[in-house]
Parts: sequence; structure tokens; C-alpha cells
Amino acid sequence: MMLALAACGGTSGGSATPKAPAATAASESNPAYVKAQELFTANKCISCHGVDLEGKVGVKTNLQKVGSKLSSEQIANQIKNGGGGMPVYKTKLSEEEIGLLTDWLSSKK
Repeated sequence: MMLALAACGGTSGGSATPKAPAATAASESNPAYVKAQELFTANKCISCHGVDLEGKVGVKTNLQKVGSKLSSEQIANQIKNGGGGMPVYKTKLSEEEIGLLTDWLSSKK
């Protein structure tokens, strides 16, 4: 079963600026993880996955431990090709951006 990983493309419905995903001590000190969190917010991923990656539209959208469930290759493939309710992001994100998100999400164990 593949988990949805990137934004569902919707808006939060409010006019407030979305809050960045909660950072851990490791992610706060890693500039690549900080950039990934910014991408996650900028691409409205929190609309489906939540600020704390808890999943807002069902169990499949919870990413809090995705790195222990999927390989980096599976995570990157899901971001690129979508599926299971998740849109395709290979045309919206660069390979570098997909890599940043993949590495960050892979660290979620």
C-alpha cells in the first residue's frame, strides 16, 4: 500500500498563512530538511498531510513514520507519479526538490 506523500493541491480554506511542519532538533540543524519543510508548506502538502504530518484525509496521508514503511525509492516514486488520490508532482517540482522531500520524509521513522 502506497502512502500519499505530497500536496493534494487544495487550500486550507482560510486566509491565514499555513504554518510550517513541526521541526525536530535534527531537522532544525539540517539546511536541506529546512528547505524540504518549506517546499512541503509552499506546495500545500499540509492540506492533506497536516502540519505535523499526522494526515488530514485518512490514515494513508499520515507521514509521521513513512521512512520506516517505504524506501527512499518508493517515496520519490510516489511524489513524482502520485496515485491513490495524490497528484503527480514530477512536472511541478524539480528533481532536486523531489530529492530534498524524499530525504526529509525518509528520515521520518
